[in-house]
Amino acid sequence: MEVMPLEDSEEEDSSDGTISGDESDEDTFMKFASEDLQQCALLAADSISDSFFPRTTQIILQCQRGKWVPRLREPRDLFGVSSSGPLSPTRWPYHCEVIDEKVHHIDWTPSYSEPVYIPTGLEEEPLYPNSSEDTVVYLAEDAYKEPCFVYSRVGGNRTSLKQPVGDRDNTLMFEARFESGNLQKVVKVADHEYLLTVRPDLFTNKHTQWYYFQVTNTQAGIVYRFTIINFTKPASLYSRGMRPLFYSEKEAKTHNIGWKRIGDQIKYYRNNPGQEGRHYFSLTWTFQFPHSKDTCYFAHCYPYTYTNLQEYLSSIHNDPVRSKFCKIRVLCHTIARNMVYVLTITTPSKDGDSRKRKAVILTARVHPGETNSSWIMKGFLDYILGGSRDAQLLRDTFVFKVVPMLNPDGVIVGNYRCSLAGQDLNRNYTSLLKKLFPSVWSTRNMIRR
Repeated sequence: MEVMPLEDSEEEDSSDGTISGDESDEDTFMKFASEDLQQCALLAADSISDSFFPRTTQIILQCQRGKWVPRLREPRDLFGVSSSGPLSPTRWPYHCEVIDEKVHHIDWTPSYSEPVYIPTGLEEEPLYPNSSEDTVVYLAEDAYKEPCFVYSRVGGNRTSLKQPVGDRDNTLMFEARFESGNLQKVVKVADHEYLLTVRPDLFTNKHTQWYYFQVTNTQAGIVYRFTIINFTKPASLYSRGMRPLFYSEKEAKTHNIGWKRIGDQIKYYRNNPGQEGRHYFSLTWTFQFPHSKDTCYFAHCYPYTYTNLQEYLSSIHNDPVRSKFCKIRVLCHTIARNMVYVLTITTPSKDGDSRKRKAVILTARVHPGETNSSWIMKGFLDYILGGSRDAQLLRDTFVFKVVPMLNPDGVIVGNYRCSLAGQDLNRNYTSLLKKLFPSVWSTRNMIRR
């Protein structure tokens, strides 16, 4: 049961708006709360099982003639997504520049396994000395405006965005100021060669591994070389045949082809020491775009954004079948006030025996750059919410508590490992700092209950 003051009554209010006596609004409210609300049961989002998935009855407090008068309002769902309203808007650190354009990719499952790159032994290790003739064609400076998280706002920085630099002839145009995007700087070092730097996790100076950016003004038939120069991991799957991911909007529109692994002359190697003698590693590859004047994307792994999750949860909530045994609630809010969702999946109990069922806890995406965990979680949810006999048996036997994205803030801003606290959530499950690590704290509390 929820208690909430009602400033604007849904019914006609005969109150004169004054407070009689020496009691203030706050004193009257606190007196009422302490004396009478002890009998109200709070339906928590982390309860292990709720018989029939009940809704909350809310007590509305109306100020009438200077007194707080309680009344009951019809039960309301506590779900974080609703068919009657929009999805929760994505909140960013206030200083982050965000473009208005919404990035969308089609879902596509190729009929073949990912192609592995087989080294020829002739791959180059480009080392580019600094030159005054080099042209900076993209620079994102907003990430370093604050040393730590201050506050968030919907849509991030609302000031006029600085447009990427370029001569618009044969120069590629780059962009990464969108959800989960990551690209710090691009330097054009030759006609068709580009030196790229990825951004560290916000409010840290490390964890440079995740990249996801847009490329436009492409020309077909030309061999381009891209080199990312500030990776920090000595070992990489790129040394074992993994290729960068590529997406073409024209390929998606004309041939229904989505993300795929591409590239030639791929090599992962140690480059010159960086600041303070720290070693960095480079990833270089060559590629020919399939179309001219195309909008394309490169990524480290298959992107799965916070918006993708919200749209998926909304489809579950609006499904008359799946929503009967999958209820979606808000476990907590992140530092940036984005919602962390928790799903309760089980067959509704008719005789009150749901609490006798054992609970199974599943979580994903504690590290933002590990997007494969979100795709695995989606596959699990598709299965457990499906119509197979095994899925039905599992729902009849267990209560599944699922937190599909533990680190929405990190996912939104394009971090690789950390939250906006600048810390790895996977190393803070034992922390008592609820405000600093709300998602892992709430998950741990849910398990204990």
